[in-house]
Amino acid sequence: MSRRVTITTGRRTVAHDEDDAAPFWLEHLVALVIAGVIVVAGALVLLSLTDRGRAALVWLGLALGLVMACGLAIGPWRSRRAGKPPTVWIGEALSAFGWSATTVCLAAGIPYVFWRGPDTIPEWAFAVPGVGAVVFMTIAGLGVRIRRQLPALNLDPRRATVLFNDSDADGRQSIALRYQGVDGEEHDAELADMIDDSWLDRFAPGTIWQVYAFRDPMLATSVLFLTEAHDDVWRNGYKLDGVRLGGEGGPVRPGPGSPFFGEDST
Repeated sequence: MSRRVTITTGRRTVAHDEDDAAPFWLEHLVALVIAGVIVVAGALVLLSLTDRGRAALVWLGLALGLVMACGLAIGPWRSRRAGKPPTVWIGEALSAFGWSATTVCLAAGIPYVFWRGPDTIPEWAFAVPGVGAVVFMTIAGLGVRIRRQLPALNLDPRRATVLFNDSDADGRQSIALRYQGVDGEEHDAELADMIDDSWLDRFAPGTIWQVYAFRDPMLATSVLFLTEAHDDVWRNGYKLDGVRLGGEGGPVRPGPGSPFFGEDST
């Protein structure tokens, strides 16, 4: 709808015509999207009918995968430069790799096997793009799980008693504690903080420490976190086995303070 606006100043009067109608492309966005999809689909079908067309689809698929990889790689690069925890930028990197590789498998792999044909490649090769897409989508999903936030904690400090302090054959630390959970029952769980060797002898069986537990009672036997009352304790790593995915953990720079509650927390 058009309208005329008159602006009067001390010396002159100026009239402006204003048009508040939506742009043409916005008014017909749905129709333009449908038409674009039809055109692209038609072009792909036409290209797939000839050997040269299928070869072109292969190169287009590779180019699309490369562009997608470069675009998605910006996220983990920025996160790493911003000093975000490794779980964030590693998860973003895995997702970027997974989605880009999936795109190459589908957009380039399928045209390639049909371009070469059953006369030049074995029949099992026709399943490779689909299997590869499933594998790389799994990697992308793994990246999403890694960078997912931890479940909510119950921030009421709880007294936990060390049951044992041991290391396995691979040198992986295991400090088990017994505490009263949010459901009022006693539970045994391992400490998520990996204690530096200079402090390890203080976590002898029978010693008592303040810990946080997850709010969800279903996670009562997963891991516990030392509270801020023990920020003087030196840690050199963390482990979150089974909380987001099995075997999650890693080293941190040895020093006092929690690897979970500080500015550089996991």
